[in-house]
Amino acid sequence: MHSKRPVIYFIPNSTIQNPRFSSPSIPKPLLIITPSNASHVQATVYCSLKHGFQIRTRSGGHDYVGLSYVSEVPFVIMDLGNLILVTVDVHKTAWVEAGATIGEVYYRIAEKSVNLGFPAVFCHTVGVGGHFSGGGYRVLTQKCGLAAN
Repeated sequence: MHSKRPVIYFIPNSTIQNPRFSSPSIPKPLLIITPSNASHVQATVYCSLKHGFQIRTRSGGHDYVGLSYVSEVPFVIMDLGNLILVTVDVHKTAWVEAGATIGEVYYRIAEKSVNLGFPAVFCHTVGVGGHFSGGGYRVLTQKCGLAAN
């Protein structure tokens, strides 16, 4: 977590999909929080509400419209990049933390089975948090259904 706001600490610059959001004229977050477990997420939500900050959540950085890293009011970014656990049970379900990427999900599924698939995007760096929150539309949607429903 960094309380200063120079561009060097602005995490979205590392994978920003639309360079206009890295402009000095675009408001930057007051803080960037990188939780490593669920209690850190809860504390971030509690403290942000208490102090009147909006929360912008970043999963993989593929946010073309800037909803995860810009705001007109004071805000913090909760970067979920440390929450990457993917657990696959080939007979039941998979549990995926919001900071994992599609590539990490594909990899963990492939470790368990050569016959299982997952309806998701082609780009392996897309974060599951954003992909799932949008329903998970992609190429296999018609055949296999949404990634999350």
